[in-house]
Amino acid sequence: MKFKNANGFSIVEMIVVIAIIGVLAAIILPSLKSARMRANKTQELALISHTGKAWVMYTGDHQGKLLPGYLSNEVQKYRKLAWAFPDESIVPPAPEYNSEISNIAGPWPWRLLSYMNNDWNSLLFYKEVEWESNGGQLTQHANEIATEPAFGYNGFYLGGWWEIDNHSSKPKMLFKSVTLTDGRVENVVATFDSQIQKSSKQIVFCSTFFANKGVYEEMQNNTAGTYIAIPSVFARVVKWKPLGHNRIEARFDTTIPLGRFNGMPAICNADGSTMNVELETLTDQSLWISKAQKIDDIPASKFSHTQ
Repeated sequence: MKFKNANGFSIVEMIVVIAIIGVLAAIILPSLKSARMRANKTQELALISHTGKAWVMYTGDHQGKLLPGYLSNEVQKYRKLAWAFPDESIVPPAPEYNSEISNIAGPWPWRLLSYMNNDWNSLLFYKEVEWESNGGQLTQHANEIATEPAFGYNGFYLGGWWEIDNHSSKPKMLFKSVTLTDGRVENVVATFDSQIQKSSKQIVFCSTFFANKGVYEEMQNNTAGTYIAIPSVFARVVKWKPLGHNRIEARFDTTIPLGRFNGMPAICNADGSTMNVELETLTDQSLWISKAQKIDDIPASKFSHTQ
């Protein structure tokens, strides 16, 4: 008696098919992940470019005066400054300037968002936002937007960090009068665009996060950002240092560069150019400080000053 082969796969054939599927998955899935990471990095560069263009627009509207890096509560009160949310309510600490109220207008985001069509989502693109912008929820989360944007502003050396001087009771900018390594006293902060010497090599924004003292590597892409960015050597103190292989050491609790998606931080320069850079590249002080200069045998890339 003859039997016909039943239609379908034999066990051996099924094992072969499963093995082939496994091999294809091993090849395709990493490629898909890599493509997704490249797409995310492209989006990040587009968003930091959007932020940089808003910064340029602000500068143009203020006759070349650069966006301040930070304004203390007292400085805002002294100058009678105030900004508004999209619903036209006032951004704290105005109008009372109460020291117990969060200084949401102190960091740069809410002072620049009007030049970005109030596109606050772009500043928090790195995470899933679980709240809506209507019904008062935007103002409830305003401090999160102010203090955790994806990009830190090089605001100590561009625009300046402003507080009230305890002696004169007037606004005072940090690093306005510092001592260089050769003993000269100078202002190392650019407050006007005309003071930026090489706009194509002047960092304005850099992807950053706030780190406690320690060594970091392979950070999560949804790590919260922070509003300020600083060079490796801040004044004369080494705040952070690359260790190679996308590892970075925070010498203190401080803000440090963050390489989302591919381990390389995104930067936007004063001329609007954007790029991914190696952590080691960011140790060049002249990229952060427009007034960095060669002093004796110390190159501008190693520039430092007193606080």
